[in-house]
Amino acid sequence: MRAAAIVTFALLINAAPSVHASEPAASGTARYFLLEPTFVANFGHSPSGRLQYLKADVTLRISSDEAEAVLKHHAPYLRNSLVLLFSRQEDDAVVSPEGREQLRRDALEAVRAILVQEEGKPYVEDLVFSNFVVQR
Repeated sequence: MRAAAIVTFALLINAAPSVHASEPAASGTARYFLLEPTFVANFGHSPSGRLQYLKADVTLRISSDEAEAVLKHHAPYLRNSLVLLFSRQEDDAVVSPEGREQLRRDALEAVRAILVQEEGKPYVEDLVFSNFVVQR
């Protein structure tokens, strides 16, 4: 029984689409760019004094090869900005659905602002958390 579960799990892993390996797409077709590696940041102030952590996979929706090249070039700057944003969060901002949605919008705004500053265009259509975990 255990061997069957392992084989099934292995098949599911191999069948899962690769998010970060973006296939060439026609102009205007949505594609996704995963900012790697996974973001891990400590945040907030725990009443017990324990560190609290946030772990998030951030995926950006784009529509061109040009956008992908720009994101690869500016990835370190984008990551720094997002790590600082995540580290400034308080408990309420990361544990409630409303707070996470606001954080997502703030992260999208931060990414777009950097790209407009550096390249003159926002390039990113949307930002999603493809994984979001909080340890308190």
